[in-house]
This record gives sequence, C-alpha cells and structure tokens, in this order.
Amino acid sequence: MTRARLGILAALALYCGLTLAPFYVLAVRAFVPTAEATRLHLWIPPRPALELDLRIGDLLSTYNLDGREFRRALGIRGYMNPQATLQELTERHAIPEAMLRAYLEPFTRWNGILTVWKGGFLSSLLATLLVVGLSIGLGGLLGIATGSVLAGFRQRWHVWVYNSYLLNMIIPPLMIMLPQYLILARFLGLGDSYTALVLLNIKGTALSTMIFTAAIAAIPKELREAAIIDGAGRLAYLRHVLLPLMGTPFAVYASISLPWQWNDLIHPLLFLSPGRYTLPAFIANLGGGQSTNFEAIFSGLLLSLLPILLIYLLLQRLFMRAALAGAVKG
Repeated sequence: MTRARLGILAALALYCGLTLAPFYVLAVRAFVPTAEATRLHLWIPPRPALELDLRIGDLLSTYNLDGREFRRALGIRGYMNPQATLQELTERHAIPEAMLRAYLEPFTRWNGILTVWKGGFLSSLLATLLVVGLSIGLGGLLGIATGSVLAGFRQRWHVWVYNSYLLNMIIPPLMIMLPQYLILARFLGLGDSYTALVLLNIKGTALSTMIFTAAIAAIPKELREAAIIDGAGRLAYLRHVLLPLMGTPFAVYASISLPWQWNDLIHPLLFLSPGRYTLPAFIANLGGGQSTNFEAIFSGLLLSLLPILLIYLLLQRLFMRAALAGAVKG
C-alpha cells in the first residue's frame, strides 16, 4: 500500500473519529450523574454509594422522585419531613436499610433514563412520529401536485408562482412566527393541536417545489401524451404515471426534511401545552425550574436520537438512491 493511500486512509479515519466523537460523548454523558456534570468523562464513571445522611428533600429533587410513590413503596404513613435525612427516616419508620437501598438503587444507577421515560417520553415520541410522518407524506403529495402544474413553465404565471415559493428561502421563519400563531391559534382555533404543526410543515415550501418541479420536468412529454391518448385525465395521470416515478425525488425530499422537522423546537413550544410536547420541546422542558437534571437532559437527547437513526438505517437504501440521484446516467 502506497504512502498516499495510507495518508488518505488516515485522514478519513481521523475525519470519521471527529464526526462520531460528539455522539460518543453524548452516550457517555447520558449516564454521568448531575453532580459530575462539570467534568469531562470519556467513560461512564462509577456511581457513588448512596449516603444515608442525604436529606429526603434533596434526594427527591436530585433524582426526580415522586414523593407519594416513594412513601407508598416504603410503607411510610403520616408526615415525611423533607429536611430529615435518610438515616433518620429508616429509624423513625423502622425501614430496613437494605430495603431502602434496594428501592433507590435503580433510580441512582439509571436516573436519566428512568426520569425521561416516566416523564412522558413515549407519548412525546408518538406525537413526533405522527407530526413528522403526516408532514412528510402530505408535503410530498402537495409537492408532486404543485410540480406537475409548474413543470416546464408552460404559462407566464407559472414562473411567478414558482418564484413566490422560492421567497420562503429568504424570509426568516422568526419574522412570520407571530402572524402564523395568530392565524392558526386565534382565528382557526388550532392552538394546542398537532394539526397546526403539520400545516406549518406542509405550507408551500421552496424545497418540495424545487425538487418535484425539476424531477417532473425531466420526465419525457411522450408519457403524458400517451396517457392522454389512452383517455387518462389529470388525476389518473398523476396517480398512475407520476406517483410511481417519484420514488427517488420523494426520498430526496424526505431525507432533507426529516431532520429539521424532527428537531423542530420553537413551534411545539409556541403551539402546544407541556402535556402534548413533541420530543425537542419535551427534552427542553426536562431542565426544571429550581434545579437542572443534566443526566436526564442528555439521556433524553440520546433516546430522541435513536429513533431517527433507526429510521435512516431501515431506509438507508432509499436515502442512498436519493443521494446518488443524477450522479449516474445511462
């Protein structure tokens, strides 16, 4: 193997390492206690032993424990002083120390994962899948319908309509956020509704218009003429001719739209209540008001990253076709 090839391989290995390093650090941080959050750990640190001189109130706050569930699990009746220590708790209520440690061990070892899961991760994940799935599916259909009209620019007004879609690329989203909220929440009554998020995602975007207009314009006109001769109308042509040919353009559109729709934070915070948050807003809400559980935040980031990685792994062949679209002819 030549020196040049070795140099290229070394450079690629270094680049891959730098690319994957943040994901590795995130995976490690998901299991680093909040007390160690200011230190850089390259491996999961050992958990410190549970100290019985820890105050109950600090324990519940640090590990995001439900006080009522804590009392019920340990058989505590009556008032539980949050300023008392765990040692005083075991003595006052005759709780065996082994029983207390056995109950708290999962919370101290897997605090971030348990906090995120019990805090509503599953419902936020389902909400995100619903919003993103409907947005990409409906957005793709609308983009194909728009592209079928604008492809080829047969009329002068086609150019004006196409340019109006491209204006979305130069208008900052924050500038029109308040008008969008007033229209959807105040006038249409779609506040605290996933419908509002879907409508925001599928409104005429430059991305879908450019992708599908260019793809449909490249289809030979003979296909449309043959369909018309066979008696196909516009809908039949769209269904039986265009849609089967839009697999690769749709993959291009989906692969670009999926990350930013999945990671949308501002719109869910603006339109939804905390109980209906999608994943980014749900993770942002994990910080809390009095204390910040960094372990839960990093665990939430890790868990929210896994579904989208799974989607890309399952559909990697389709996304590779999208990435290579137009690279090879003939």
